[in-house]
Amino acid sequence: MARIRVIPLEKIVEGQEGETLFSVLQREGIPLESYCGGMGSCGKCVVRILEGKVAPPTALEEEHLGGREKAGFRLACQVVVLGDMSCDVSPSLRVASFTLLGEEEEYHKPEDLPVRRRIVHLRKPSLPLRTSLKEELETMVPLSSFSPRALRGLSLIGEENEVTLEVLWDNEEVFAIFPFPKEGFLGVAFDLGTTTIACALIDLTSGRVLAQKGALNKQVRFGADVISRLRAIQDHPENLEILQQDVIETMNALIVDLCKQEECRNDRIFAVTVSGNTIMEHLFLGVSPLSIGVAPYVPVLREGYLLRAEDVGLLVYPGASVYVLPCVAGYVGGDIVGGIGAFRVHEAQKTTLYIDIGTNGEIVLVARGKIFACGTAAGPAFEGAGIHFGMRASEGAIATVFFEDGGVTFTTIGNVSPRGICGTGLIDTMAGLLENGLLSPTGRFQGNALWSPFLEGEGSNRRFVLSRNPYIFVTQKDIEKLQLALAAIRAGRSILLKEAGLEEEDVEEVVLAGAFGSYIRPESARRVGLIPEGVPVRSVGNASLSGARKALLSQRFREILEHLACRIEYIELSARKDFEEAFVEGLILPGTKQ
Repeated sequence: MARIRVIPLEKIVEGQEGETLFSVLQREGIPLESYCGGMGSCGKCVVRILEGKVAPPTALEEEHLGGREKAGFRLACQVVVLGDMSCDVSPSLRVASFTLLGEEEEYHKPEDLPVRRRIVHLRKPSLPLRTSLKEELETMVPLSSFSPRALRGLSLIGEENEVTLEVLWDNEEVFAIFPFPKEGFLGVAFDLGTTTIACALIDLTSGRVLAQKGALNKQVRFGADVISRLRAIQDHPENLEILQQDVIETMNALIVDLCKQEECRNDRIFAVTVSGNTIMEHLFLGVSPLSIGVAPYVPVLREGYLLRAEDVGLLVYPGASVYVLPCVAGYVGGDIVGGIGAFRVHEAQKTTLYIDIGTNGEIVLVARGKIFACGTAAGPAFEGAGIHFGMRASEGAIATVFFEDGGVTFTTIGNVSPRGICGTGLIDTMAGLLENGLLSPTGRFQGNALWSPFLEGEGSNRRFVLSRNPYIFVTQKDIEKLQLALAAIRAGRSILLKEAGLEEEDVEEVVLAGAFGSYIRPESARRVGLIPEGVPVRSVGNASLSGARKALLSQRFREILEHLACRIEYIELSARKDFEEAFVEGLILPGTKQ
């Protein structure tokens, strides 16, 4: 067993000799940047070996680090532990940034709550009546079905002839009875993102959000996108259970943290809602999503699903009601249904595009009383994956970039020294390059005397320098990956409009969801073709979490979502012969001429 000192966390962890440093740190919950799940292909898990026994650098490290390995920098996934050592993880330590609830219509009405609570006074029947305590209680609540857990609670009333009870029920049954009413009637709403999980702790009595928080999804150790998780299950079926454990552990940690913050008990949480893409919802339930990975890409279930917290091991009241939002198809999930429902996009009188760009990209078109949707294989480039200095939207990420008077300025998340560049910064950079004539129609760097100090290298090695201290640049390959991601979004949009018999100029509003959509500058998004020119833009934050919150508070809203999921017409892009043509057309950068 080797002892590993981790700087700057001042933590000592233990690992087996022969395993990778990445595996040790992941097991200990130390979050490093990684998009490939430790395969060595993304080059993001950079650490610095300070002392100790490790295997020499690999060819992959030399390729990604470009000589920095000589100064002790290494990729954690390639470092084989051979004995006691010390390492500095600060070069790639992730501090996540989250966009949580946006503003949406208030849905809270006590009589509409999916989970109800009532304080009742029960008097034992007098002899010689032939009745039971359950039958007496049935006259005070709207259900006659009682769970075994509720019956056990009813049996604790003791010898008193009259007792005050706390009774809780949902649409299925009375699931909890307490002979001594306690404080707290709470619920928690979750957005299960592929890379991040966000949640809100809510007072069900008032509908008020008490606290909200996000955390990195532990499943990222298998890779940054859902396809890598499908592959993990396909290669090793036992990974399905591990992936479910990862998501439940992340959710439980958030529950514990929020309850500690608000000084409340987690066993007073009686309702949970879960919103995510179709694959994430399957993984939460422990249901294999492999059928989504192959044609015809059919999920195991699409409708909303109700279960008990103890079925999946959530650290709330064991009998708490858990509702999983309905999905549309394999690649348009409950996060999209909840989002468009929460902000009533489906009721829009204008021709509206709803775009949610995260690790996956989903597009919804509302037009002429119909709703069309598709999922695009944009890949995680917008979150920094595969980009030389790319990173997620966390502390030190260049988030905005400005081209002015022959110079470049930028801001970083946290206003600290830059560590890399996140998706919004990449879009700003590409917009600036286009605006100043530095990119050809096919995305190749081209000369400009005014900007020559920022351009280095030749051909495929050309790059545009954003910072020299520290040295951060955007490469030709980075531009190509952004082009591919943008082309997928533009092609998906084009197909939906074609299906509706519309053109881009017919779009009257764009709604952007998620962290990326909340922080992106609309003028940059228009310039690179992410959204149509001249169309008003509305950002709604984490719409998925907003949908989960409303579903927590309103049975009527749940019914709206179930109907909405069936109403949306899903377009499978891979089955369209015209998609490839639209994709190739989308590769040509807007505002340029061939």
